[in-house]
Amino acid sequence: VVQLKSGGRAMTVARQIKDQVEVVWYAESEDAIRTATVPAVCLAPIAFDDDEDLDEDED
Repeated sequence: VVQLKSGGRAMTVARQIKDQVEVVWYAESEDAIRTATVPAVCLAPIAFDDDEDLDEDED
């Protein structure tokens, strides 16, 4: 999972070809899956704390 270095939504890496990365995300406002190809240098990985990804419903 990555994000633009300038900020924005979390995106999933679909594939990387050389210095280009294809990312996928859900655009909730449009109720659609979107894709884009972005230079790898523009992306940063998102680190998740193991406790953050647990839903309260999973108790």
